Amino acid sequence: MQANSLQKLPTIFVSVAAYCEPHLQLTIHHLFSQAKHPQRIFVGLVDQSENLNPDWLQQFPAHKNINYVGLSPIDSRGVSWARSIAFSLYNDQDYLLQIDSHTLFDQGWDELLVEQFKQLKNSHPTPLISTYPPGFRFDSQGRAVADEPLKSDEIFFIDRDPASALTADRAVLQFRVVRKRVEPPEITHLPGFHVGACFLFTTGDFTQQVPYDPYLYFRGEEQSLSLRAHAKGYQVFHSRHNLIPLYHLYKEVGKAYEGQHWHPDMDAKRHTPFGWLQQRSNERINALFTPGSDLGAYGIDSPAQLESFCKLSGIDYLGRTTVPVKSD
Repeated sequence: MQANSLQKLPTIFVSVAAYCEPHLQLTIHHLFSQAKHPQRIFVGLVDQSENLNPDWLQQFPAHKNINYVGLSPIDSRGVSWARSIAFSLYNDQDYLLQIDSHTLFDQGWDELLVEQFKQLKNSHPTPLISTYPPGFRFDSQGRAVADEPLKSDEIFFIDRDPASALTADRAVLQFRVVRKRVEPPEITHLPGFHVGACFLFTTGDFTQQVPYDPYLYFRGEEQSLSLRAHAKGYQVFHSRHNLIPLYHLYKEVGKAYEGQHWHPDMDAKRHTPFGWLQQRSNERINALFTPGSDLGAYGIDSPAQLESFCKLSGIDYLGRTTVPVKSD
């Protein structure tokens, strides 16, 4: 009787791409220990590290639920490339959760996300829950603590950073969270247009419908996902703060970290420098947002889908070739 009830529980595929990540063990531990139904959690882990197949992972109680791929960081070609490999580890689970490798969770995060999805499905056939989640940090004693212990009723809405501009030869933009209070208070999510790659929850077949473009590098991955998800009929929903059951470790802007893919010490060891990877990535994003371009499985089917996305987002990608290029 118990076995039958377990079989009926929905399964969740968790996509994790880690690069020289010092907090990977903490993330994986929290992922399972904070789940209400850890037996239904299955992880696709791409570990780009100099310490592959670590002992802690071999000894981890749920190691059979982790599909592991280990790669040298010297051979890495960026986050989108790694996430595309993680997507290939999907095995028909009901739901997809994509996170970064430095993430903590509230108790019962899995049940909370599934319930939110089911509620949103009453208003849209294919909801996609996503935002930039609240942060956490390590205190003076090395304990992980939430930046905001008390959660608000504000919705974490993602919008374009007004300081980020389109140019004739550059479609890559930056985005930010804008906190919104809405009435009535029963509203738990707002429809949006932009996907936050560090927190994405939807049906598992998203991995097949919107495969990660392995030729992208870092900037632009979210724009690619957002446009192509829209083209496939997904609707992004941004969550209320007190309904976001995970926390992200944000890096300080402008500060150099050894765990960054483009760190000079690691980049000097590679055959392909990050500058070339970034240039190729920018060219692909420009092509994606240019009508008539053919990117195959990593593109869209019709220019009408791009036009529809421009109306939804309020971003005039179609008119960017008429925007003067800013000089340095």
